Amino acid sequence: MTIRSFSGAAGCGKTYQLMATLCTILENRPLQDGQKVLALTFMHGSRRRLDDRLADIARLNRRFDCSTLDSFAWRIVCRWRALLAYLGEEFPDVGAYERVCELASILIARHEVVRWVAATFPVVVVDEAQDLTPNRLAIVQSLEPHVELLVASDEFQCLVEELRPNAACEWLTAAGNEMVLEQPQRTNDQHLLAAASAVRSGQAPVSAGKFKVVATPNAGMAGTWISNAISWNREGNRVAIITPTMGTFANQVRQWVESRTTSRQNGPHTVNLEQSEAVRSRALIETLALPDHASLLEAQALIADQPRSIRLEFISLLDRQRRTKGQAVFSREEMELAILQIFANQRRFAGNDGAGVRLLTVHGAKNREFDLVLVLWPAAIGGDEMQKRRLLYNAITRAKSQCLVFVQSAQAMALPPFT
Repeated sequence: MTIRSFSGAAGCGKTYQLMATLCTILENRPLQDGQKVLALTFMHGSRRRLDDRLADIARLNRRFDCSTLDSFAWRIVCRWRALLAYLGEEFPDVGAYERVCELASILIARHEVVRWVAATFPVVVVDEAQDLTPNRLAIVQSLEPHVELLVASDEFQCLVEELRPNAACEWLTAAGNEMVLEQPQRTNDQHLLAAASAVRSGQAPVSAGKFKVVATPNAGMAGTWISNAISWNREGNRVAIITPTMGTFANQVRQWVESRTTSRQNGPHTVNLEQSEAVRSRALIETLALPDHASLLEAQALIADQPRSIRLEFISLLDRQRRTKGQAVFSREEMELAILQIFANQRRFAGNDGAGVRLLTVHGAKNREFDLVLVLWPAAIGGDEMQKRRLLYNAITRAKSQCLVFVQSAQAMALPPFT
């Protein structure tokens, strides 16, 4: 079996090359009865887009399984639960993602498990490989000798400092058969391309054309710029306000944009706040003040004021335990796990790249693209100079048509990544 990898800057067509190469493989070696293509990625946003790309390949006829590595690892652990017990390993808790991946890497390193996977999935596609932790990377590396492996990565888009130097990218380079892509495909605006290239190479981005860097020392000034930009935008209906950290500055700007009108009579605008499943689930758990134990009826009363989708799924998860295990009372831990599962399912299945204005972090914006990108750069940002360049680069390269960067601290304008 072979491994083929594609690397390059954001928007250079790595996913396109994955799909083109997959089509060539399928033409030369069609899938047999019972076989599928396995597509893996780290984040659900890229999984949804990868799923859309695979659905467009007529030759596949939807014979593929697109999943995050965490979900795939959970399936392996559940399927080979008896083997885990034989090996002396305890079954992991739901939501213990790193432990699940660690156990899956142990299982898939065994001949009987990896051959079982390869029999169903002779071709495996991996996108955004630079984000893989050691346990997730170990899963992919165990598959490599047994399948046709296609991988895309970009070391500079890795935002986790603990993953540098990047083991996944080093492994792919050492394996050979790597195609380095250099021609941008997401945008042809020269000012956006020049700004991204400058930040990536450690130079100062030039504020010009459809890329601008503006000092906005307070929320009112930043909010005014953003409200006007949203109202004057003619580039497309997908607008993202992106920030490295969802702190005070970002929240004050959001409140201003949603409640005020500029001197040009623009605004207010509705801004959809995107938060991670961990933040949203924890906030709900704190709001509910769950008791140590509750019956099904008591649990229903606790969740009664929540949105219908959350309420119905919460009760459904607990009722399933009642029917399958005969449970009449549920512990706080079991109710919290049900809430965590609800938000995990929402992240897995809900699409969030449609029209509208959204506020999200750089990490949440990864692997996505928007017509207009408005970057909020607060005064306090963690990490060294290289980390800040990576954060700004990932934000800028989400833009297809226009990007405006609003810098809270005037001093930051004379520091990296702006110089």
